[in-house]
Amino acid sequence: MEPSIFKNFTGLDTDYLDAAYGDDAETAALVFDQYLQDLPGNLELLDRDLADRDIENFKLHIHKQKPGYSYVGLTDITAKFHELQTRCLTREDLGHFEPEIRQAMQRIRSSADIIRTALVQLQAG
Repeated sequence: MEPSIFKNFTGLDTDYLDAAYGDDAETAALVFDQYLQDLPGNLELLDRDLADRDIENFKLHIHKQKPGYSYVGLTDITAKFHELQTRCLTREDLGHFEPEIRQAMQRIRSSADIIRTALVQLQAG
């Protein structure tokens, strides 16, 4: 069996990445690149939703963003956003869960460099 193309991607769910892409580095690179392009705007939406205590848009945005996190190996973020989507039902809930939301957002921000490095490795083949 050939080694995984994701074997050196510490901090990412390499088992999920192996299952999703196998040895298709080209497709993985396209997805990783699109994720990085969308990331600043996605985080800005969440920041605005929190600042405005806009529960409806917050739930909409995390629902739309969840799959993208898994596709780059951040399955822990997908799981956390799924949990928050079901627990945050009111404006007050956003305030109550804001520390958890901010922690997840920090994990997303801090993983950007890992994903950039992974993208370069995927593109190099």
